[in-house]
Amino acid sequence: MSSRIITFIALATAITLTTPLALAQTAAIENTAFDSAATPLRANPAPAPAAFVTLPPQPRAATQTWHPFSALGFATRVGIAGTGFDIATPLATRFNLRAGGDFFTYTDTFQEQGANIGINLHLRTGHAALDWFPFNGRFRLSPQLVFANNNRILATALIPSGSTITLNGQDYISSATDPLHGTGRIDFRKIFPGFSLGFGNIVPRTRSHFTIPIELGFYYVGQPTLQVAFSGTACDPNYPASEGCESVDDDPGFQQNLTAFRARNNHNLSYASFFPIFSLGFGYRFW
Repeated sequence: MSSRIITFIALATAITLTTPLALAQTAAIENTAFDSAATPLRANPAPAPAAFVTLPPQPRAATQTWHPFSALGFATRVGIAGTGFDIATPLATRFNLRAGGDFFTYTDTFQEQGANIGINLHLRTGHAALDWFPFNGRFRLSPQLVFANNNRILATALIPSGSTITLNGQDYISSATDPLHGTGRIDFRKIFPGFSLGFGNIVPRTRSHFTIPIELGFYYVGQPTLQVAFSGTACDPNYPASEGCESVDDDPGFQQNLTAFRARNNHNLSYASFFPIFSLGFGYRFW
């Protein structure tokens, strides 16, 4: 055989033997690529995204508005004017309208220069106030008005027979047959203004329902009026009892001295034009 024929046969045999192997390798590569595309790798799977829960929006808390009778407060207290109470309602965020009353009674008997004295102190007042809280806290300023003043002081005097009383510098002896009796009374105006400052709001603007109000101030009551009257028979110590005794209603000298006594003591009462305010209490807001 010639060398060309032998070379051709060897080349054909090599192609025949190598073609199936190449096809098999190609098919394996294609199958591997297909499997990779069809089935993702699971060696390190990506973490699932976290689940977020959306809550419904919560309504905002309503802001408290303060107006008349949106709340009501009540307080009991004790002070110079006796025991009392207050009722209050808000007018606005920093203002309250407050009204109340005070009550006090004192009765006593004693002897003064031989005379038997009985005294009755009767305090009854009704008031209204506008409470202003300038710093929106517990401190307040309060202009006030007393609209029902029934304060009065009553006194009685019995001058025993033979005892001496002095009116405007003049001495008088109580008669043995008709002893002297005296009555006195101090009255005040029915309506007058006042002003106070204090701590504590009986209608708290917080969640608390309790408060301890403290108040300090004064009322301008004006000039009190003293009324004094006597009945019975008075004797002039410069004359015998049979000659110097006369009913005080018919004795112009006695009445003149009694008028001067009233005028002097009314002038002395000018210091009582201001009545102090001081009280401590306990309050509760109902709603």
